Amino acid sequence: MTIETSNSTESDSPPSYDASECNSNTRQESIANGSKRKNVPYQPSAEQQRQIDLLSGTESSSKPRSPLTTVNSATRTEYFDLLPSFEMFQSILKRDDRQFQEDLSRSPPCYGDTLNSVPSNSASSASLPHPSIDQNLHSSVPEYRIEQELERQREQEHATFHEVSSRPTLSPIASSPGLHNQNMAVTEETYGASPLDNIDRLNKTTNSAIDIQIYVTKTVPQPNTKSDLESRLKEYTSGDHVNGYIIVSNTSSSPIEFGLFTVSLEGTVKSTERNANTFDFNHRYSRILMKKFLKMYDLSASYGYTYVPNSAGIEYEPFTWDKVDGCSIGLPDNRILRPKTKYKKFFTFKFPHSLLDNVCVNSVLPHLLPPPSMGVDKTCFYNRGESIVLNKALGYGTLNMRGTPLLTKDFCFDDMSVSYTIEAKIIDKVNSKEAVSHQDINSAKNEYVISKSAQYFLRFIPDLKEQVAYCKLHSVGNYPDIGLGGKFLDQLKYNTTWNSISELNDQVEKEIEQKLNNEELSPLEMKLKNLKLHEDSKVIQNDTFVTTNRPVDIYGKKKKMILSSLIKLGQSTMSINFPDRVIPYGSPRLLMKYNSGEDNSLQPVTSNMEDLYNRRVEDVLDTLEADLCFESDSNVRPPPIKVSTNIVAWSYNTEYPLPFEMGYDFFYKSHESVSNDSVETTQNNLHLVKSQVSNYISFLKSNSLIISKESFMYLKSVQKLGIKKDTIKDYFQSNVEEPDWQISQISDRRFRWTKRLKISLVIENKHNVTLLPTFQNCLIGRLYCLQVAVKYKGTNSEQNEFAHNVVSLDVPVLVG
Repeated sequence: MTIETSNSTESDSPPSYDASECNSNTRQESIANGSKRKNVPYQPSAEQQRQIDLLSGTESSSKPRSPLTTVNSATRTEYFDLLPSFEMFQSILKRDDRQFQEDLSRSPPCYGDTLNSVPSNSASSASLPHPSIDQNLHSSVPEYRIEQELERQREQEHATFHEVSSRPTLSPIASSPGLHNQNMAVTEETYGASPLDNIDRLNKTTNSAIDIQIYVTKTVPQPNTKSDLESRLKEYTSGDHVNGYIIVSNTSSSPIEFGLFTVSLEGTVKSTERNANTFDFNHRYSRILMKKFLKMYDLSASYGYTYVPNSAGIEYEPFTWDKVDGCSIGLPDNRILRPKTKYKKFFTFKFPHSLLDNVCVNSVLPHLLPPPSMGVDKTCFYNRGESIVLNKALGYGTLNMRGTPLLTKDFCFDDMSVSYTIEAKIIDKVNSKEAVSHQDINSAKNEYVISKSAQYFLRFIPDLKEQVAYCKLHSVGNYPDIGLGGKFLDQLKYNTTWNSISELNDQVEKEIEQKLNNEELSPLEMKLKNLKLHEDSKVIQNDTFVTTNRPVDIYGKKKKMILSSLIKLGQSTMSINFPDRVIPYGSPRLLMKYNSGEDNSLQPVTSNMEDLYNRRVEDVLDTLEADLCFESDSNVRPPPIKVSTNIVAWSYNTEYPLPFEMGYDFFYKSHESVSNDSVETTQNNLHLVKSQVSNYISFLKSNSLIISKESFMYLKSVQKLGIKKDTIKDYFQSNVEEPDWQISQISDRRFRWTKRLKISLVIENKHNVTLLPTFQNCLIGRLYCLQVAVKYKGTNSEQNEFAHNVVSLDVPVLVG
C-alpha cells in the first residue's frame, strides 16, 4: 500500500461485498406481503449462499461440492487504487518524540490505568473546562499548524529583499544533509515538525553498522523464491509498477536499535554549483538546490506496528525466514536489529499520470505533469555521479554499481538533473555516541538524523496522453481542423507568454503603487518602463501555417571571362502548416531494443513503454509539407536546392517556481522588431524581462518595500531564468519529394516560382541521442521545433558574408 504525500495515495486491494442489496430485497418482500416485520434475520441471496458453500466446502444439495481451489487461467489480475485514511498514514509514519521513545516490551495502557498512562492536563487544571478538539490538536500535534507555518515562511521570505543577491533558494531553512554536500538547500514548503516532514533537511551520520540494499525485480517477488533482477536499461512510464525488495542488515556484533524506517518513490529536481576554489571532497559544491516534486510512501514496506498488505498481493508470514537468502521477512516489533542478521521488506510502487496540485504553487497545468528523467545527479553515491562519462557507441553512461543513474545525450543543462529514485532511510534521534556530519547539534530541529540511507535510480519517461489532451483544449471551437497546432497557434498569434508576463508586471506595479501611496511617497519616484509588444510582428500570416518573417536574399554567380562575381537573383520565403501529430520519444538503440519489445531474448517486463516506442501510425508525424517561394525580376530559373530537416530543442531552467507557461512566442516573436534569427530574438527578449525585473527589485530594495509572496517569487524566477538552444542534426533521413517549379507572373517585370516540398520524417538517429518528451516544470522545461532549411546552390560565403542562401523556418512540434 503506497501513499503519496500530502493528499494522494495509490494502493491495491480486492473489492468488498455489500449486503445492502440483500437487505433491500428482504425489505421489499415484507412490503409486498403487506406486513412490517421487525428484527428480520439476515438471509443471504442465492448467489451469495453459493459462494459461501464453495468457500466452506459444505454440501447444499444431494451432489457434494468440492472446496474452492485455485487454478491456472489466463485471467488478468485486477488492481484497485484506494485511498488509505490519513489516520493510517499518521500512525505509521508521522512519528514524534513520544513514539521514538516508547517501550514496546511493556503492554499498552488500559482505560483507567493511571500507572502506564499520561494525563493530558496537570492536577491543577482539573477544575478547568475541557479543551476543545482543535485546541488539543494544536497543543499536541505541531503539523496541524499550517496557517502559522505559512505566515512564518512569508515573513522570512519578505525579509530577504535586503539580501536578495545572496539568497540561494526558496526555502527559509538551509541545512547540510550529508558530509559530501555541505551547502544543500531544499526548495520545498514544509508545514509540519515531524522528522518525516523535514526528512530532506536531516543530517546524515558518517558511519553506521547498518547496511541497506535495494533490489528491483522484473516480476513481483515472492518469499522463498529467487527473483530475476531488473536491468539498468529498464524504462518506466505512466501507470507502470515497480516491484522489488529491500534487505536491511546489522553488520556489527552487537544489537542496534532503530527509530523509523521509510521506503518511498521520489522525484527530484536538483541543481549544483561546483566550487572552483577548492578541491576538498567535503566541499565539492558551493551550492546545491533541490526540489522534491514527487514523494510516495509504501506503507507496507515502511516500518509500522500493524501488518499492511502489499499492493501487489505478496503474501508471507511475518518474521519467518526466507529459504533463498536467509533473511527474516519483516522488521522486528521491538525495533532492535540482531547482530549479523538480515531483514527483508517487499515494496510496490505505481508511477502516477499526474502530480499533486500542491506541487505547483501557481497552479500552472503543464507543471502538474511528471517530467522525464533528465541529466544525471552528480551528487549521487557520494559524488560519484559526476564521474559518469557518456559512451558514444552505447549512447549512455553508468556507474559500475546497482541502482546507478543513466547518463544519455539528452541536452540537459550540465548542472541540473531530474531523477526518480527508490529511497530507503532509517531515521533516529541523535545519539551523543554517534558522529554526525555537522559540528554541533544545538537546536531542536536538528535532534534527528538519518542513520543510514540507500538509493536506486529509475528511468522514467512520461506518456504523452495528458499533454496531448491539454494541447487539444486550445483547438476546441477556434481551430477545429488543426488539432494540436491550435495550442501553438494560440501562443504565436495571441502572445500568450508575453501577456502573462505583462499581467504579472502590472500586478507588481500595482502593489508598489499601493505601498507608495500608503507611505505617502510620490509615484513619480518610480521610474519603471512598461513592457509593450509591438504590433508589427509578421510571424503569423494565416490561421493554419507559420511563415518566415521576411524574404531571404538569394545570390548566384555571374561569370566574367575568367573571374566570377555574386549577383542577387531574387528573394525566397517558406511556409509550413502546423503539425497535428507528434514525434515519438527516441532513445539510444540498446535502450530502445530492451524496452520496445523488439528483442525477446532480453526478456524485459511488459509495460506501457512498448506503446511509447510503437505508437499508432495515425499519431506519428511521418511527413511534413513546406511551401517554397522564389521571386525575381526575371524569368531565370531558381538555382538547385538542398533540403535538410533538424530538431531544435529549447530548454529553460530557474531556481524559483516560474508562474507562467513558456510559449513559442517568447522564442520567436521579438518585442522590438521582426527578426529571422531566433537566437538573437530570444536573447533580446530574455534581456528585456531580466532588465525590467532588476529595475523592480532595485526599486523595492532602495525604498525598503515589501510586496506579496507571489510577486516576489515571480521576480526571483525571472531573475534566475536561463535558456539554451540545441540543434539536433542527422536525426531524420534526407528523403524529400521535390516537384518541379510552378511559375507565375505577378507584375510586368516580376515573376514568382513556387513548389511544395514533401519531407519524409524517417528516424535515423545517427548520433544516438535521446529525444525526451516535451515537458514543463516549475524549475526546468523542454520545448521542440522542427527546423526545415533550404539552401540554394551557387554562392561562396567568402565573397559576401550575407550570401548564405539559406531559407530556414522553425515550426513548433510536440515530442513524446
